[in-house]
Order: sequence, then structure tokens, then C-alpha cells
Amino acid sequence: ITSIARAINAALDDEEGSLGWQIAFNHEIEVTTPGISDILEGSVMFEAYRGFDVIMQGVDPKKPGKKKVLEGKLVERDDKFTKVNVKGRVVKMKNEDVEFVKLPKAKREKGVR
Repeated sequence: ITSIARAINAALDDEEGSLGWQIAFNHEIEVTTPGISDILEGSVMFEAYRGFDVIMQGVDPKKPGKKKVLEGKLVERDDKFTKVNVKGRVVKMKNEDVEFVKLPKAKREKGVR
């Protein structure tokens, strides 16, 4: 993928005023990879992302068949519970009920391309 992006950039690297130059001047090529998974797994990841915004989904033991989704800051995960701070209130869910804990999608700031 990187070599393709470099070839496109080289093809557009033309003299000023040409069509290739105008395209390169007004647009950009961004090469990205899928990267690592946004789902937290293992005690090392939970410790590293403590204090970060997370989304935790699990089954609601009070309502069989219903999913429970919490969004907040990761407080901790121990042998029995995963704890998330939701609007100043620490909410815990049994680890056996947790389906996943993941990082939210990155937010873009206004005016950033």
C-alpha cells in the first residue's frame, strides 16, 4: 500500500501549474492500516487504559436477553468485577457478564481534516 501511495505521489509531483500539481496541491493521500483491535483484552491492557474512555457491553442479569451498555472512564478490572465511572458514579459489572470492553472511535476536532 505504501509503495502505491508513493507511486501516486511521484506521478503527481509535476511542475507548478500542471494538472498533476493542481491535484496534489488541492488533495492529499492518506495511507492507513487497520491497526490493533480496539477491544481490551488481558490485565496489561486494562491497566494501561485505566482512566481512558471506554464502552463496556454485557448481559443484564436483571433482564435476561437484554444487553447493558455503559460508556465512561475505566476505573479498574479485578478478578470479579470491571468498574467504569459513568458521569461521576462508579458502576461495576461482573466479569462473567461482560461481553467486551473497547475504546471508542477517535473523535475529530472541528476544522481538522
